Amino acid sequence: MLLLCMALGSLQASAADDQLGTVVDGSLLTEETEVESVVYPLARYSYLATGTGTLTLTGTRTVRMTGSTTATSSVDRIKVQMYLQRLKNGTWVNYQTGTLGIKYNTYYVSTTDTITVEGGYYYRACGAHAATEGSTTDSTSSYTDGMWIN
Repeated sequence: MLLLCMALGSLQASAADDQLGTVVDGSLLTEETEVESVVYPLARYSYLATGTGTLTLTGTRTVRMTGSTTATSSVDRIKVQMYLQRLKNGTWVNYQTGTLGIKYNTYYVSTTDTITVEGGYYYRACGAHAATEGSTTDSTSSYTDGMWIN
């Protein structure tokens, strides 16, 4: 029985190894327990300063997804929308949509969601970040690396 458990355990652990270290659509596949993305689009935009996304393993098959958007100064509207994506058949697909964060007449907004996931997949957090001042909207996306959930 012990050998059977050890054999099954090694099969599950190696499931991440066959793709571990490869890059799929810009995301490195890892066994990290926290992955983060920070985008600094200052050169392209007048109002959008940073967009961040973080995915953290908080328990067995439970992750915390956080996202934030920062403007260069107070803007009319600032938004962040996070999406949890799962790697399935070599393609990142949306698994769950996070809470929309939107604020007015400020420079910062953030969201946090705790999500239960299925084991045996890589997951990443994708963020949509936007800052609007008058008729100008600056927007960008952030993508974390992939995190293996056993």
